[in-house]
Amino acid sequence: MTGEHEFPNIATFTLSYVGRRGYHLEQLANVNQLQPGTRQANPTVSNADALRPYKGYSTIIEAQNAGGSFFHAMEANVKRRLTRGLLFGVAYTWSKSLDYGSSNGTSLTNAFDNSIMYGPSDFDTRNVVVMNYVWNIPYATHSTNRFMRKTVGDWQFSGTIQAQSGRPPSGAVSRNLDQAGVGPGSGNQYYVHTRTPSLPHKFGSTGGAQWFESDVFQAAAVGTFAPRGSRNIVHGPGFQSFNAALQKSFGIIPGHENHQLVFKAEAFNYLNHPNWDNPDVSPTSGTFGDVTNKGSTYASERQFQFSLRYAF
Repeated sequence: MTGEHEFPNIATFTLSYVGRRGYHLEQLANVNQLQPGTRQANPTVSNADALRPYKGYSTIIEAQNAGGSFFHAMEANVKRRLTRGLLFGVAYTWSKSLDYGSSNGTSLTNAFDNSIMYGPSDFDTRNVVVMNYVWNIPYATHSTNRFMRKTVGDWQFSGTIQAQSGRPPSGAVSRNLDQAGVGPGSGNQYYVHTRTPSLPHKFGSTGGAQWFESDVFQAAAVGTFAPRGSRNIVHGPGFQSFNAALQKSFGIIPGHENHQLVFKAEAFNYLNHPNWDNPDVSPTSGTFGDVTNKGSTYASERQFQFSLRYAF
């Protein structure tokens, strides 16, 4: 659903709602999983395979088409066509993506109930803004001085700016610990949270500088799984990128505009803005809840690139 309005000689504004529903998505389930609490109820049985539904066998993975996904988004866009040497566009997306597992290889923690997996998608990105611009610099373009016109005139400046909020860290807050007592082969089990964690969004591992409050997380009660709402409740740092380019074409053969020497200077992340990595979500780690590095989740290096190209 889209609405559009044009502001004469300025720009065109577009506002849209985008929704998507996924049915029968693939997920993997261990159909030979024990019922929660079975291991605790049988402490003298050392081999979990003796207690499984198909006794004597270990894990039996079945690909099922019982998953689903939901996506809702508002998209706003302002676009100006090239007018008086200036072109620009601004696009903003506010969205939320939910599912029971974000890939075909997602293994269900509880093979008997996939509802506890329902939560934000692994790629859930709530806010994204992208800006682009092109400016044909008018200085000296129409100068009567041939040297000034050829060297200083007809330069073009362009660039893009992108910023987005973070995604849930890979693995969420979980641990390969059979707290539920269902036997090996069911992957990591999520931790419960006693309350909604505060999000100080600080960097570093000293002086309580945490990205999210880690004290609110604890293992689920013995013989149980963490309930629905435990998956992907924490999002990592976002991403920002500032890129720009300066370009000019020089005529080589008088009267032949199709023969040009094109000079281009480009700068990537020219502000040298650090893009921090996702926080540590391993509950047994000494840096649990901290963000201590940058450059791995998103590139952070500032780069300059120069090129000279002959176009004909």
